[in-house]
Amino acid sequence: MDALRTRFITRARTEIAALREAHRQHDEPAMRKIAHSLAGNAGLFGWPDLSARARELEDALVQPASQDEVESRLEAVMAEMPR
Repeated sequence: MDALRTRFITRARTEIAALREAHRQHDEPAMRKIAHSLAGNAGLFGWPDLSARARELEDALVQPASQDEVESRLEAVMAEMPR
């Protein structure tokens, strides 16, 4: 399981970078897809706070949310990134 968690952390870092790039390009469909994937995988591999923050970001992107709210939730996802 440790090897899988290590792979998850590497993949999560890549997804966070892709999430930032999608945000920079105002690509909300890509952001939703990445947030959804991150939410599911983070929960599966033992990162419940990251999972919850990613789910909140996904929800903000599905519902009409202000740009400030989306950015706040994106920052919350990044703050939970495993080190």
